[in-house]
Amino acid sequence: MMIAGCSSESAVKLKRAQEHFDNSEYISVIRILETINPVKRGSRVNLLLGKAYAVQFEFEKADHVLKSAFEQFPSTKDSLIAAYLTMAKRFEKRKRVDLAIKAYLSLLGIESEYNIGNGFYVLGHHYYESNDLARAMQFFEKGIETISDPRILRKTKIELIDIYELVGKLKEAIEISANDPSTDIIFRRGKLSFQYAKSLFSAKEFDSALAYCESVIIINAPQTIIDDTYFLMGEIHASNNDYKNAIRCYKEVMKFDKFENNKLAAIAKKKIAVLTRFE
Repeated sequence: MMIAGCSSESAVKLKRAQEHFDNSEYISVIRILETINPVKRGSRVNLLLGKAYAVQFEFEKADHVLKSAFEQFPSTKDSLIAAYLTMAKRFEKRKRVDLAIKAYLSLLGIESEYNIGNGFYVLGHHYYESNDLARAMQFFEKGIETISDPRILRKTKIELIDIYELVGKLKEAIEISANDPSTDIIFRRGKLSFQYAKSLFSAKEFDSALAYCESVIIINAPQTIIDDTYFLMGEIHASNNDYKNAIRCYKEVMKFDKFENNKLAAIAKKKIAVLTRFE
């Protein structure tokens, strides 16, 4: 007869094993529960055995036991998810990120849409360092929507921005940096906005290019490209035959040339001389 997922023999051993588990005697737990025939273990036995293996950092054995439990007793899904989440966080705390990664992946294998919070950064960072940018992007994008820890969220954004820049998704990189007050991300937003504005200008999308240039001026970062941004704005206005605003922007470039040795300012000065004839 089965009682709560255990045979009568299993129930006795489960009770003893639980007492050992509560006393942190995990090896004793394993010794007791491993004597039970796998087909007679039941979900509660497998769950406790899996937890005991996990505490001993024997993840492969824990994973095998828990997956077997899920196959036999699908209704235990919520308990198994909680077990994997607990072990992943324990592995992280003990600096066994390699095992935490495996635990998170097994959890997602049971419930692919489960919110693992900071775990999305752990997985994304792992694949980022492994140069698997597609999978890293997948986990970072989920993390952006679910991570609540400001420090981890910032790290997630920075690494996702890196990937977007590498694969040419500048617009997406700029979008996830929006409204973030951290200095490093503001710096990246300005740099990427300028890059994207240049590509839009080359594509003759002048209004959009100008909008991204203006965003660089508003955040005033990075300081090293403000003159370049004003120069690009001058080029955009000139291409739109808006010579008045083009001259205004070129003059802004010249303000950065305090020692009159800036090549960009020299070019701006020449352009002002030419455009003044058309005003």
